[in-house]
Amino acid sequence: MFNTRIKAVLFLLVFGLVLLTIPTVFAQGEDVVISDVAESNFLAEAQCEINGQPVPCDQLTESIGGFLGWGIAVVVVLFLVGIAAFIFWIVMLVHAASHPVENKAMWIILMVFTGVIGSLIYYFVVKRKFAKQIAQQGPSANQNAK
Repeated sequence: MFNTRIKAVLFLLVFGLVLLTIPTVFAQGEDVVISDVAESNFLAEAQCEINGQPVPCDQLTESIGGFLGWGIAVVVVLFLVGIAAFIFWIVMLVHAASHPVENKAMWIILMVFTGVIGSLIYYFVVKRKFAKQIAQQGPSANQNAK
């Protein structure tokens, strides 16, 4: 359980770092050096070099384009998807542990070791059928199942 979560977080971090380095790959092999950095206004007062030629650093951001913004957006979206998947995983584990489900131990072990994939399988195989059975039995059975 914990090992899978660590792997997922590390994957998201590495993937985010890769996405943040995409603008440098698309800079067409240009070497960028930042020097003479002033603390008050970084881009206006800094002097950058591209292929040995000095250029204002605010022009450097123009060559990067929107890749940095897209990289950050993708990382944020992946982070939110990861959080939603983690919450879904927890909800499915709680459901399996607290409801009378056949092979309860097997489902819990499956979800612990396979993470979100196991939770999706549990949702489609067990939880949906469980919800239909509760709905067919009526409101009194719904209160007893909780």
